[in-house]
Amino acid sequence: MAMTYLRRMTAAMMLSLGFLLISGIAHAADVEQGRRVVQSAVDEGISTFVGKTHPLPERTRLLDNLLRRYVDPPMLSASILGRYWGKITPAEQNAFSELFVRYLVSSYVSILGRAEPGTTVKVAQAMDLGTRVRVLSSASLPSQPGEPIPVEWEVATTAEGKPAIMDLTAQGVSLIRAMKDDFASVLRSSGGKIEPLMEALQRKIEANDKVNAAQAG
Repeated sequence: MAMTYLRRMTAAMMLSLGFLLISGIAHAADVEQGRRVVQSAVDEGISTFVGKTHPLPERTRLLDNLLRRYVDPPMLSASILGRYWGKITPAEQNAFSELFVRYLVSSYVSILGRAEPGTTVKVAQAMDLGTRVRVLSSASLPSQPGEPIPVEWEVATTAEGKPAIMDLTAQGVSLIRAMKDDFASVLRSSGGKIEPLMEALQRKIEANDKVNAAQAG
């Protein structure tokens, strides 16, 4: 039961595009801009995937494009790697950033292919956190009528002035925190070397691709 609920919660969060997580540079927060970018991400995600039957290659392309519109991959990667980001070369940073986007796409493209028709996400108020904006919302799944899932977003402004979704928490679960902990564990065990983590991500991508292809076939 817990696993089924977790999968439903994850699907709702992904439909909210809440897995798009970026580390923020300390700029003044713009509350209305933060709310608008969350609303835009939600609307585009719902219209693109809910109730649609895109073939796997097309769904993969759409998700990749959508991620890149709302995420700066290097900033996302810097957030995930934390203090280790500054210890790797620019070439390694670029390579990791691209690999991590592929990992996200391969991890969630099948979930989006099973999005329940009628799924909705209601974006509510936003509040100023200083260098970030918190945006409240709730996701409703047809399979859980009357049980909306509360989702909190955090948005920051990049150095280029672009609003970027930094984190989301659904019922106390932060996607970015779990990823950071997992990746930090691999980096610690490898003495801070990025190669073992990238190799692990590549293996996971290949495994995801096989599962996704089997489910699509």
